[in-house]
Amino acid sequence: MSADPVHQLSLQPLSSSTWRLCDTRVASSDAASVLAYIEAADGGGFDVTWVYGGAGTAWFPTMDELLIGAVHHLVACASRRGKPKPIAHRPPLAAL
Repeated sequence: MSADPVHQLSLQPLSSSTWRLCDTRVASSDAASVLAYIEAADGGGFDVTWVYGGAGTAWFPTMDELLIGAVHHLVACASRRGKPKPIAHRPPLAAL
């Protein structure tokens, strides 16, 4: 991640109360650039539907907290991208 990962995020308005959260490091023509859809909640705050790194939803009271939450979501997803660690095993019992 860069020194300030929030700056790699871009909010693109879809209407007066909905946005698309995108990663500017990915080409805008690539569907992988879309991280989440955001709606202003009726009671205040923001409802988020994650589309990157597995589906899920979240609620944030402020846009600042939402952006920080998005960075945490990106970090959590990035840590799952590596090759799985091999599982130690015993030889078959017949070989003993």
